Amino acid sequence: MPALTDRPTALYRCKDTTGRLLYVGVTTDPDVRFKRHEATAPWWPLVAERLVDWHPTRPAAEEAEATAIKDESPLYNRAGSDSPQALAEDFPVEREVSKNQLRLRLADVLHASAVEGRITYITSNGRRVAAIAPLAVAEARTT
Repeated sequence: MPALTDRPTALYRCKDTTGRLLYVGVTTDPDVRFKRHEATAPWWPLVAERLVDWHPTRPAAEEAEATAIKDESPLYNRAGSDSPQALAEDFPVEREVSKNQLRLRLADVLHASAVEGRITYITSNGRRVAAIAPLAVAEARTT
């Protein structure tokens, strides 16, 4: 098998229903990468269109990716235009979050609890399994 840098590599773009560019990335296996985004990226539900362009090598795809991020300004590329604050504003913490979303957004969930005084329930397979609560709420329940 050729080295990763010598293998054909896809440059992919994810767009919303209006054609707005959400994310640009590179991978040798788009299906696997899309499943990973589906499990962890808070912006994934916005994706309506996925475009894939193959490049002969990974370095060629990475060069095209850097150019795309710079020139096309995708909304959620951390390397290009994303910031944690923008992500928190665009994707507020819901009353319930999955364990996968908690891994990705722990700082946002803790902020919602500590600053906003909200209880956030953590779910697994759609069932509540734990909660993150403001300290005052937790202490009131233990006394």
